[in-house]
Amino acid sequence: MITGIAAIIAGIIVVGIILVLVKANQNNDIVNLVLDIGRFFARPFEDLFPQDDPENNILLNWGIAAVAYLIVGAIIARIVRR
Repeated sequence: MITGIAAIIAGIIVVGIILVLVKANQNNDIVNLVLDIGRFFARPFEDLFPQDDPENNILLNWGIAAVAYLIVGAIIARIVRR
């Protein structure tokens, strides 16, 4: 269950990255919702490694956030199983 929740969060972040990279219409309610959720979960990683290009900034920092959620989720799941 914990791993699943972490995977869903990481998935939302990855979808947000893809939406930014393909320049999806951010005025669309669904795109805006996904990006808002992604921003919420990626906030602790905001400007971890600042980039000049906003797209590269999101790609790098949100990508790190997605990987971190997967790793932390796996660690917590392993601890809970013991």
